Amino acid sequence: MDAEKGAEKLRASDGQSISRAVAVLRAVAERPGASLGEIAKATGLARSTVQRLVNALSSEGLLARSFGQQGCHLGMELARLGAQVNLDARSLLAPFMAELHDQIGDNIDLTTYDHGRVIVIEQIASNEGIRVISYVGRAHPLHATANGKAHLGQLPRSEALAILGQGMERFTERTITDPKELMAQVEAFRELGLYIDREEFGIDACAIATTLPEIGGRKLAISIAMPSSRFLRREEDIKAALLAFRRKLQDAFGRAL
Repeated sequence: MDAEKGAEKLRASDGQSISRAVAVLRAVAERPGASLGEIAKATGLARSTVQRLVNALSSEGLLARSFGQQGCHLGMELARLGAQVNLDARSLLAPFMAELHDQIGDNIDLTTYDHGRVIVIEQIASNEGIRVISYVGRAHPLHATANGKAHLGQLPRSEALAILGQGMERFTERTITDPKELMAQVEAFRELGLYIDREEFGIDACAIATTLPEIGGRKLAISIAMPSSRFLRREEDIKAALLAFRRKLQDAFGRAL
């Protein structure tokens, strides 16, 4: 029992050391040339702890100390390791999307934002006989879909309004065609972390989307879409599933994406 407690305490200590080292790296990334005192202030760590971590990180090439100066900079080993990372959103998110689909069973779209367009880059079709149809490569309107609204929420307001000002086609009687009205809705949705399309793109079709961390420099969103009657019954389940999906990504990858 004592051995188990000792091992558990060691694991906790290792995790704490790693978290502190990462905090130091982030502080230096945000403040190139920072002194030990500045790093201590930014991280809330004791100066002695910072000095020990800086020495350890420097010995591994993850930090560099300027010759004759006190300031710290990110080391070249970080650049070398970063160059080995090739993040592909589709392959990275595939197992998470499959798990989400097992839970919900309806159409899932993963989209990216590309110069005013919303493009489906991965899709899992609904298991249901009556479904909302989508496919990889399909372009969604920015103003009338859940994914589109999510991508609008990722843009500066001025840029979003400029794009919407180029024209907002009316697809159904529920489509919002006033840029300021739509952006007011998008900004309210942003507070919730969820963006909803209630028959705005197609009659008897609804969807909910959430934004995801950027992967490989791409702005991403994911949505679940289904016929309106099923949506009304399952809306709260869908909202919970999408928020849980985003939390799983954050737990799995942290700020790395």
